[in-house]
Amino acid sequence: MIAVLTLVAVLADDPAAPAPHVAEDGRKSGRVHLQLDADATWGIGGQMFLGMQLRLAAMLEHWTTHRALGTWDFGTSLAYQNEPKFLVFGVDQTGVRGAGHRTQWVATAGHTVHMGKRRRIALGLHVFGGWNAWRSDYSVSYPQEDVQGHAVVVRHRAIVGGELRFAVRFHRRVGFNVMFSAPFPTESSYVITYGQIGLGLSFFLR
Repeated sequence: MIAVLTLVAVLADDPAAPAPHVAEDGRKSGRVHLQLDADATWGIGGQMFLGMQLRLAAMLEHWTTHRALGTWDFGTSLAYQNEPKFLVFGVDQTGVRGAGHRTQWVATAGHTVHMGKRRRIALGLHVFGGWNAWRSDYSVSYPQEDVQGHAVVVRHRAIVGGELRFAVRFHRRVGFNVMFSAPFPTESSYVITYGQIGLGLSFFLR
């Protein structure tokens, strides 16, 4: 999916159009920029998980110096996290089937500093808040003991937290980013996670 998005962004680029990112000379352009971040994630909740996250943010230029430019960022983020059995180590999983599933949809707000000679390096700190849904779906079967069963546990909770994101733009419309996010400890980490890291691409849309 990320490879397809990258190819589409590169092929659709028009060099004559206004830059879809902050100006490389540091001057304020007066435009609202749109950025889409697509990340593969790993983290810890009830157990270790693998997932993905999409974040769409509008960036409003605010201040500028001879080596940096700052933007206020407002957007939304959608994440899915899967807690598979193969990431549970040291536990006998014979006869056990199932996984944990977590979906988060939040609003985000924060500040990003775009640095360097061409403003290609960005460091942003954001807060987020929204909705978290967790579903644990497992079944067990031990024929020799005549034991079997199935249980589903679902929890819906509000979530708030913070995110740190580092990005490097290597093309007019594409960059690389690393992110770390964690919720504030308002609920058990089984439900809302303990924290996650992500690697992915940033797409500059406007």
